Amino acid sequence: MSAGAWSRLCDWAEEFWCRHVRYRELYRQLDRMREDLKARTAWMDDLSEEELAEMLSGLTACIDAVQATGTDAPEHQEGMA
Repeated sequence: MSAGAWSRLCDWAEEFWCRHVRYRELYRQLDRMREDLKARTAWMDDLSEEELAEMLSGLTACIDAVQATGTDAPEHQEGMA
């Protein structure tokens, strides 16, 4: 193996390792966020189909109300604080 090929291989391996280490921490953070989300929404598993349908219709009404309020708001001009 030539010196240039060896150098490229070493650079590639170092880049791969750094990426692995960086992404490993991101995956750990993602796993923690998933666990937190599961813990916060575990109560939803106990709901009946009727309760879920009622919750969904209430959520839809809430979203519609927020969107309606947003369209009534005065326009914000770009560059103005």
